[in-house]
Amino acid sequence: MLMEKEYEIKYYEQNMNGDLKESSLLNILQDIATLSAESLGFGPSFVFPNNYAWVVLKYHIELYNELRNYSSIRILTEPRGLSKLYAFRDFKLFSPLGELVGRVASTWSLIDMSTRHLLPMQKTLPMMIPFEKRDDDLVYSKIEPIENVSYMKDFDVRYDDIDVNHHANNSNYIVWALETLPCEFRETHCAKIIDIRYRKEIGLNGKIFSTVEEKKEPDFVYTLHSIKNAQTEEELCDIKVCWMKSSLY
Repeated sequence: MLMEKEYEIKYYEQNMNGDLKESSLLNILQDIATLSAESLGFGPSFVFPNNYAWVVLKYHIELYNELRNYSSIRILTEPRGLSKLYAFRDFKLFSPLGELVGRVASTWSLIDMSTRHLLPMQKTLPMMIPFEKRDDDLVYSKIEPIENVSYMKDFDVRYDDIDVNHHANNSNYIVWALETLPCEFRETHCAKIIDIRYRKEIGLNGKIFSTVEEKKEPDFVYTLHSIKNAQTEEELCDIKVCWMKSSLY
């Protein structure tokens, strides 16, 4: 059930320091998850005819190295099984030299596009195994609510932000979150741990209100991010990022 693929990293997938962009990494994870699901019988050829859709609910990403100036990145993914309403998938990230440079845990649901209701996993996907916990499983971090806003910014949901499910693709939320930080901070820091919790969808012509709280610890900085629908004030996504100083500075 393991799937492995090497992805060439394009210039437009890197930031000004040559690091793989966080949004690019999420797109790569989404791509190999789709390929893996298709190979196992619950990918696009299964979900589209049934008017279903896979929705990612949570990511926990741990990066052990700066993903800088990579010509490629190799991704290994494993579907870990199902609970009553959720599916779980892990990823490992390898450098061009074969070094393990990151791990990712993710949680997904399968929804009926007509009703927007969660589908019962074990009934809908009887071929999949139940989830079993392992000793080395990654642990999702708690994402605390923002108490004091450090930065804020508004965004419009563009046509190009919308995917085939007719809502903003999940990789956009990390862009709205991190674009709210000052450029000088982004240039001098690298994300080490990222937790993302998706709450609600937003569609075309929506308005985004992104707020950030920056907190400093002796050895690192972390930022709390809240992405809201500016028109309804609904919470769309919460993100927590632990940053280390870039080796360039």
